[in-house]
Order: sequence, then C-alpha cells, then structure tokens
Amino acid sequence: MYSKFTRIFLLPSFCLLFGTSLFGQNLILNAGFENYNDCPSNIVGLDVLLEDVSVPTSSSGDYFNRCGNEDFGVPNNFKGVQKATEGSGYAGLYFYALNNYREYVQLNTTRTLREKHPYKISLQVSLAEMSTLAVKNMSIILTNKMVKMPNSSVLNSARLNLQENIQFHEVALKADNSLSEKEGWVTLSAEFDARGFESHIILGNFQNNGKTQLLNNGEQALSSDFSYYYVDNFMLEELPRINYEKDKIYVLERNPFEPKGYELDAKALASVNKIFKYLKENAEVQMKITGHSDNMGTPEYNKFISSLRARAVALHLKKLGIDDDRIVWEGLGDTKPLRNGKIKTDSFKDRRVEFVMTEFDN
Repeated sequence: MYSKFTRIFLLPSFCLLFGTSLFGQNLILNAGFENYNDCPSNIVGLDVLLEDVSVPTSSSGDYFNRCGNEDFGVPNNFKGVQKATEGSGYAGLYFYALNNYREYVQLNTTRTLREKHPYKISLQVSLAEMSTLAVKNMSIILTNKMVKMPNSSVLNSARLNLQENIQFHEVALKADNSLSEKEGWVTLSAEFDARGFESHIILGNFQNNGKTQLLNNGEQALSSDFSYYYVDNFMLEELPRINYEKDKIYVLERNPFEPKGYELDAKALASVNKIFKYLKENAEVQMKITGHSDNMGTPEYNKFISSLRARAVALHLKKLGIDDDRIVWEGLGDTKPLRNGKIKTDSFKDRRVEFVMTEFDN
C-alpha cells in the first residue's frame, strides 16, 4: 500500500488547512439591530420596533438605542450601562426569571441554508448590571419557518415538536469569556452543518429554571433573581466545504510539537475533526498519515516520536468512527525534512504530521 506514495508528492510548499469564510458575507438580516421603525421609549415588542426581527412567544424583549429615552437609551438604560458593540442599538432579553419566564429574539436569514454545507454563527452578549444571576451556557435554535407560540414560558423542544410542519435543531454556542461579564461584551460562536431547511434563528434559554445551569457559585437561586443579557452583532457565514485533493500532501494544522511531544492540541483536534467529516462523506477515500521529527535526537528516537505523532491522529479518527482499514500511518523520523539544499527552515517546523488522501484500496 505504501508503494503508491512517492517522493514526487513532497513539494517545496505544502497545502495547509485554513478555516476562512467565503467573502465574510453575513446571512442574517438586521443582524446588529440597526434598522428600526421608531426610537424606543417604552416596553414594546422587538417585532414592532425592528425590521426583520420577531419574537417567537408572547414575551416582548427590549430594544435599546442612542435615540431612545432615559429608560431605553444607549449606553444608559433601565437595566444598566453598556455601549453598543457597533452602531447605535442592541436588544435585551431575560434568559432566566421567576416562573420560567423567558424572552427570545428571532432573526431571518437572507436565504435558506444549504444542506450539508458548513456555517459559522457568532454573536455578542453582555450581562446587564441589574442582573443577579448569570447563565453558564447559551444556544440557538434554527428553524424552517417563523415560530409564533402563545404564552411566555420556556420554548423547549417538546413545545416545538407539537407544532405542525416545524423543523428545527439546536446548536450549542461557545463563549470566549465568562457569561458573568458585565463590563464588556462576550463573543459566542459555533460551527455547524446545515440540514437544508434553516431560514430562521432563535436565541434564548431553551431550558426551564430547574435545568438551567447557573454561574452562582453553588448558591441557591432566590425567586427574585433573574438573568438579563444585552444582545448584539449577529454574524452567520457559510464556510468552504472541506475538500482534499487526492494524492496531494497536506500538513496537519496545529501549533508546533514540543521536541518530545506527540499529543494533539486544540488546534490539531479541530483539524482532525474536519478530516473526519471529509472521510465520513467520502467513503471511497482512504488516508495515509506520516509523522515527522527534527534531527535533534538519534535516528531511532526520531522515528519513534514521529510514529507517536502519526498514531495520535490515527487513533483520534478511529475513536470518531473511521474504520481501521481506511487509515494507514507510519513515522519517518527526520528522513524527510521540509528544507532542502536551497530552502532553510526552523527545525521545529520539521516536527509535523502530514496526510494524503487516496482511492480506497481493499
């Protein structure tokens, strides 16, 4: 099987995996809450004041803008003080309150998302100063059409399942800081594969009070406690579909290995997860993984440590569900450095993992 791979594939420059988006086009309408019909002056539904924004339940949510009055202004308003991330306005929602009261914001996409295509969503939140609790996790629900349901209780999957012709799925968001942050904005993001029906996005807390995880240091929440967040700056981008040319060498994206290191860091794991998705969608492809080292140790040790690097990638792919017979791996030690007689490179760059996709061969 190894005879398929010849020195011709070891080109002076190598293809790296990049997660850049296509042109940075935002697929959410009125993503920053800047298109409004009137300046906020009292408690009125978000759907009344904002274009292309709705609420999926009977609860209202709040809109704040620099043109608003004292209670609904920016940066000062009845829930605290916060500048907009950009522009002049943002929304405000209860994520936790007495009797499972919840508020949600529902946004439209510019088009229905494409099935099996990868997307990245991000938004920013800030815990209002008047809040007495912070939630630990946040998520969005993507639906095939606008949702509108009576009452202001939790919009959970059980309620959505009872609605006729509603398709939906939930996506967990990852925060770049603690959701207890009150001074600045916290960015939430996630990558997901679309199922081909998504045209609306709902943000809020989809768990009741008993199941909501709170950042309250283990203290019992009081009936008067609540968690209220400012929300701004949604962004939805379509990402390039993962694709690898056959018989072409790729270098696994990761931070450089330590001289004796072989474990996969977070960056490498993200790269391996992308490889897994490609292998899962292309059953006719198999993969060869080669580990490499610098020349700082003995040839025997260099081959050993390079083998561990290749093995770590192979084991993670197998753990994710790729069959053994679709993965071949070996360590080549320091026998194939990146540099040649004309090109010099730092030795740490030789501590790498490469992979090649080929036609499956039983």
